[in-house]
Amino acid sequence: MLTGRVIRAIGGFFYVEPLGEAFTSVECFVRGKMKLSAETILVGDQVTYFMENGKGVITGIIERLNVLKRPYIANVNLLVLVFAFQNPKPNEILITKFLVLAEQSRIPLLLVLNKTDLVSEAEIGQLSGKLRQYGYQVICTSVVTNQGKSELLSALNGKVTVFAGPSGVGKSALLNMIAPGFKLQTGAVSQKIGRGKHTTREVQLYRINANSYVADTPGFTQIAFEGIAPEKLKEFFPDFREYNSICRFKGCIHLAEPDCGVKQAVENGVISRQRYEAYLNLLAEIRQNWKNRYR
Repeated sequence: MLTGRVIRAIGGFFYVEPLGEAFTSVECFVRGKMKLSAETILVGDQVTYFMENGKGVITGIIERLNVLKRPYIANVNLLVLVFAFQNPKPNEILITKFLVLAEQSRIPLLLVLNKTDLVSEAEIGQLSGKLRQYGYQVICTSVVTNQGKSELLSALNGKVTVFAGPSGVGKSALLNMIAPGFKLQTGAVSQKIGRGKHTTREVQLYRINANSYVADTPGFTQIAFEGIAPEKLKEFFPDFREYNSICRFKGCIHLAEPDCGVKQAVENGVISRQRYEAYLNLLAEIRQNWKNRYR
């Protein structure tokens, strides 16, 4: 019996790379009892299989470390969330929404700020400094100057990594920078709407070296917050955590309650007002969603 990792799934076939054998893949399928669970096999799954007539027959799925639901991919060690300094320019609300989704996944997170060649050093320092203050690791990159290439490669080593973020920020271009052999399609940003055109159509793992994989994922601009109750939102703000415990009320959502630790931290300048206002904006959206859901 052989073991391998699913790197691509399409049309009922699964392309599996044998563990420890770089840059080879076997076309596999399922049959019999296993066929009933074919739809549950995900890219990133480690599977057992045997060879028959030149193709692999999958017999089982090895227990997963985790599952990332957007997109569906298994056994992820690192989530790289990519934004661009310009073209498209990020905003606080959009950044906050993506960060909350990333925090919800409970997967270690790295932020990459791309296209440093389009802005000044002051602008680079302002945005990267703010995100580091929120408690995140940040790498600044440019595919034009190769800035951040070695730092990013080091962060990905030995991991299964998912690249995610808004369309047009340069996820595929970054992957081409760190591993030119990928030759992923890249697209321009629409001048009319200020968003990227979708160039990634499906989830696929790409192997950087013998024990490192990355996944380029379809960009998306509409973000749905499923399963986040209003009172749980604060848990996905790492810079709020030490102040959540000093609120007078255990269920404080940092809105209108008295003696709120987070609101006091905002008044003291420890938490930025812009960050708190982004939280309130998202809280209002989630509260409205819950009202509509249980109306």
